[in-house]
Amino acid sequence: MKLNLKVYRQLNNEPFLTQEIDGKMIEFHYMNDTPFLFQYASRGRFAIWTSDGQNYRVLIEKKYYEALQPFYEAEVNKIWLNFLENVSSVSRKINMYFIIPTLFLYVIIAGLATFLFKDYTLQILLGMIVLVVISNMIQGRIVNKKVRDENLRAQDLIRAHMGNENFEALIKAQEDHYHDYFKFQEEASQEMVEPNQEQIEVKEDKKDDSNTSN
Repeated sequence: MKLNLKVYRQLNNEPFLTQEIDGKMIEFHYMNDTPFLFQYASRGRFAIWTSDGQNYRVLIEKKYYEALQPFYEAEVNKIWLNFLENVSSVSRKINMYFIIPTLFLYVIIAGLATFLFKDYTLQILLGMIVLVVISNMIQGRIVNKKVRDENLRAQDLIRAHMGNENFEALIKAQEDHYHDYFKFQEEASQEMVEPNQEQIEVKEDKKDDSNTSN
């Protein structure tokens, strides 16, 4: 499964960690050393999995990795890779069930409308477009549900592997990192926009002068 392929291709620097799992190479790259830090970390995405369809590269924020390192051990990553592969397989199957029949039906009805119902061709084609949109909505909901189910299954396997206490401790560490990171960002922003008292006084003086002249 190709995943965030554009990012994968841009991660050409030396990885700080490499793992081989079931014949697939996983490279870990610090997000801090790339142009992607602001793009992803500012939205709370501290770890991004990418793939060219065979191997994987993980883009991860440095402090996030240090806080949650056990989540990225080889045995845990093996569970996560199985999750990604299962999701890819499920997505392909559901797409085949929906896309091919819908396109086939669209071509047949469009052909019939063109040759047998020329006066109603536009209405029929518009109706088919509505049908395609509805089909895509149903397809998306089914895929999302399957992904959620697979995600919960993967989490249960990771919890069982690590032990409930260790798993919950890492969840807490994840939450702490999230809050600390954005607290830092907020404080940094406040320092940048905080006005200088002398500047305020100068502006007030100018305002007084203006009123006096009037």
